[in-house]
Amino acid sequence: MKHLIMLVFSLILLAGCSTYGNNTESHAETKDSTAPFEIPEKKKYSNNPQASDDRELKQAGDHIEDENGQLALETIKEGHTVEEIGPVQLVIEDIKVLNYSPSPDLIDYFHAFSDNEANFNYIKFTVAVKNTSDQPINFAPVDLLETNAGEKKDFDDDFYLEKLYGKYESGEVKFGNMGFVLNDTKVDELKSITITTSDVMDESQGTIAEAKEFEIGLE
Repeated sequence: MKHLIMLVFSLILLAGCSTYGNNTESHAETKDSTAPFEIPEKKKYSNNPQASDDRELKQAGDHIEDENGQLALETIKEGHTVEEIGPVQLVIEDIKVLNYSPSPDLIDYFHAFSDNEANFNYIKFTVAVKNTSDQPINFAPVDLLETNAGEKKDFDDDFYLEKLYGKYESGEVKFGNMGFVLNDTKVDELKSITITTSDVMDESQGTIAEAKEFEIGLE
């Protein structure tokens, strides 16, 4: 009888350990999710006419050359930041600092953005935005970006121009890149950025939710 009781006790312990292990695995899967909503595969990358394709640049020192110019990765902050601004879910991920020498036909374009349009550093990240409300809204994911060195950029300084500002229909998801030239911040001085979103506005320009400010460390 003693052996039977011990056998039953062992089986109960094994079952308990199995249940605990399954719960832990499920939690890990949730934690590793890169966004609180699904991003359609076709939206995850679009070739930008202003900038070289940086997808293969994954470690500092990596570089590529294509029809848009020469691009080198200075530093990268992988992972994602998720913020909620009223009905808006905002995801910012994979922040890169890049050194860029645009092709000759693009140099004039960057005259308005850079003090040295032939070669400059810029900070770039991907952005995903979802309107979770049942009405259209107006929103800008970055109204102001400030480096820890005090350099400030507003939405007009984003040279990727991937239409992440403006109207979002109910349930709409937009995904794209944003890039800001660094004129006054040295790469080795860049420790963090502070982002301030716009207010979330309705179609009559009434405020649904006030702007949010948050800091992202880059070390």
